[in-house]
Amino acid sequence: MELNRNKYSRLEKYTLLKTLGSGYNSKVKLGYDSDTDKYVAVKIIKHSHPKLNIKTIKKEIEILQKLNHPNIVNLIDYYENATYVKKNEKTYSAVAIIMELVPGGELFEYLADSGFFSEEITRTYFKIIIDTLEYCFNQGITHRDLKPENLLFDDNFNLKIADFGFATLLVGRDGSGDLRTVLGTESYMAPEIHMRKPYSGTAVDLFATSIILFIMASGTPPFMKADPNTDPYYKVLCAGKYETFWKAHEKHKPKTEGKEHFFSDEFKDLVQVMFSLDPKKRLTIEQIKAHPWYNGPTVEIEVLKAEFIKRKEKVDAELKRQKEAKEKKKEQMSQKKAHQASGAFTGIQPFRSLEVKLEENMPKELEDKVNLKAKRVIQEYQNKAGLRVTTELFSVMEPDLLFGLICLICHKNGIEITDVSQETYKLKVRAFNDEGNCSFNIVLTKVDENTTCVEFHKTSCNILFFYKNVETIKKNIPSLDEEEKSPEKV
Repeated sequence: MELNRNKYSRLEKYTLLKTLGSGYNSKVKLGYDSDTDKYVAVKIIKHSHPKLNIKTIKKEIEILQKLNHPNIVNLIDYYENATYVKKNEKTYSAVAIIMELVPGGELFEYLADSGFFSEEITRTYFKIIIDTLEYCFNQGITHRDLKPENLLFDDNFNLKIADFGFATLLVGRDGSGDLRTVLGTESYMAPEIHMRKPYSGTAVDLFATSIILFIMASGTPPFMKADPNTDPYYKVLCAGKYETFWKAHEKHKPKTEGKEHFFSDEFKDLVQVMFSLDPKKRLTIEQIKAHPWYNGPTVEIEVLKAEFIKRKEKVDAELKRQKEAKEKKKEQMSQKKAHQASGAFTGIQPFRSLEVKLEENMPKELEDKVNLKAKRVIQEYQNKAGLRVTTELFSVMEPDLLFGLICLICHKNGIEITDVSQETYKLKVRAFNDEGNCSFNIVLTKVDENTTCVEFHKTSCNILFFYKNVETIKKNIPSLDEEEKSPEKV
């Protein structure tokens, strides 16, 4: 692949093609190494960042260097002092971690797009996670931030655990097995962390895994967070009212032929014990592996691959529909322009009625905050080099109109706009209610002269809640074959 490096950001020998994600102190870019003709993931932390902690980063690198497993994302390279050159040629000094690129997307993207997994598929992936954790524990390492975003697919739907930024040794500073640092992602933290108690690294990793297991099997989280004092679902579990817990979660689940209940008795038995408030009462890896549910039927890799290819086809079919609609709309717009050039349709603008309705419905405080009159520069759309990305939408609307419509959609659906860029088409938003909380960015990029892409980049999220909010926004934006939609309906 030949690239004009001057058109892209660069870091040492890597050409940076696209932002894949961002965290509280870093960005992860899609990098290309022309020497090997391979794509990589480049994690960048600027030296000027106030949250930069070289000691912590070195600890992460030391841990990654100890690990070598087919189900862990591999470390490729590390730069403590790298030169990061932006597209405008502005230069920064940065720390860079070069990781293996895992292009199949997150496991839970498939849950969000095509529903929960069968019991056999759930068990297959659960076994992979357990075997990988056992390997980490045997190396004396605990992950401490297991969550949906950190479970990735390669091209063959092989599962890999990513992001060991919070990982540490199982032995604490005092020489015991107790850890004390409060970190991780709230929705997947064990109750002892919520209660600020010393904890075992193996116990909290297995607790997070039990939540992931539940979501794979059901498509929904078991509780908001495992706080025995505040979360109603976890309170029920702690009180031993298991029937009440399972009845609530089976309420809207589909009926399966030949099965009285959605969840099997063996599955319930395993999960209940893994969710125990007392970490000493939870199952160890050895006990999990001896459990009847764990030893039930799984699927072969070829069957698994075929299943997920089918799931992927659903997403690809929608992308194809969008592409065909985009081509159709381009042709229609081309014909309109030809008519306009000949004097017909003089004064008619595409989406004019939507523009009028948007002006009528835009609240004054939102209009002042957004400032649609600002002269923004639209960034170029970048292909994902084979990466599966479902969090984007294509439109032929003018960027200013599209940007204003998205702001109004967010406003009317309780999605708070926390920051509006006046230089580019970028919003920072936050959503919060009883279902969860998440923060993400919305960026408009230019595909071609007639087409704009709306990209959704998650920052800190309950992953399922993130997808729900993205869908809320997407469904209220006119599709490529639907010129008019009133913002009154959003």
